[in-house]
Amino acid sequence: MPSDFLPAHGGQLRELATEFDIPETSLIDFSASIHPLPPSDALVATLCDAIRARKILTTYPDIHYSALKQAIAEYAHVDALAIAVGNGVMPLLDAAVRALGLRKCLVPVPAFTEYRSILNACGTEFCGLTGTPEREFSIDIERVVARLKATGAQAVLLANPQSPSGRLMRAEELGRLHEAAFALGVTTIVDEAFIDYVPGESMSKTAAESLGLVVLRSLTKFFAMPGLRVAYAVAHPETRVAIEAFVPAWPVDSIAAEAARLALQDQASIAATREINARERRWLADRLQSLGLRIFPSAANYLLLKTDEDRNGLDLWRRLIVEHRVVIRSCANFEGLDEHYFRIGVRTRFKNQFLVEALTEVLRSTSLPATS
Repeated sequence: MPSDFLPAHGGQLRELATEFDIPETSLIDFSASIHPLPPSDALVATLCDAIRARKILTTYPDIHYSALKQAIAEYAHVDALAIAVGNGVMPLLDAAVRALGLRKCLVPVPAFTEYRSILNACGTEFCGLTGTPEREFSIDIERVVARLKATGAQAVLLANPQSPSGRLMRAEELGRLHEAAFALGVTTIVDEAFIDYVPGESMSKTAAESLGLVVLRSLTKFFAMPGLRVAYAVAHPETRVAIEAFVPAWPVDSIAAEAARLALQDQASIAATREINARERRWLADRLQSLGLRIFPSAANYLLLKTDEDRNGLDLWRRLIVEHRVVIRSCANFEGLDEHYFRIGVRTRFKNQFLVEALTEVLRSTSLPATS
């Protein structure tokens, strides 16, 4: 069995199946933070009708994405002139970093591993600020401001809710951080890939009306469309124009743009997604905590958990895959975390129950060493 193999991202089932020599179709994925229910039948049927009509295939996408931007504007309650569309949050982050000409960027960690890759590709220095489990990885504004002053960073980049912790920073608090950073001439970039679960805490409206603040949002996670790479940035129109200058023409194809537009207007599915996630997240957190695992507060569709320090975390991760076909996200390759931390996506009750049973068995058979 491989001893040092660890995927760089969640959801890499094909890679795992090859590495462990097991059928990909047998794996149950808890490692990717995607809502477990796919887009609605009505959305799929409408897309199929559009494809059968052929026009969506035979004409170029609207280079301005007017219909999609209008749907985003209505959904996020912002002016369409403040919206830039891209094929994923990371390409938009790349465009924002280049547009702002950032030389140094402060990133509270643990954080999404791609942030460092994007900053490196842009020639921007990554300045980390490590959070602590004792504070549940909450962001201390005074620490951030002090670190900004010490490093001379031109921006601070953070996710809200955070990944992989799921920790939520309230909009009022995040607004104070933005104001303090802006007073230093620092831009705040907020990755809101999971804010759709708590939309009232979004900074989108503030970003649309203020300089020095950029919000990045995704339709991949909440709307369960990772195969269609659609995301958007919200920023003051002046900043939005600068960002779009670094986004290639037609970044999103016509089918993806139409799917995104339809999903944003499906109010029934949006409400159901939030209700299902809140209910199942509470249920799963309670069951995992009853196993003696530490569960961190989350406002997203995943939970960060920690096992005992004396337990071999990578062995636990591998045994879940090999013996139970359950894939969770090891956080051993997240800065600021180690092999004892795992991120678990919230799924349906049946799958969540299966995970709890698998974890119960693995934890029982890999008991901690006896103390003398």
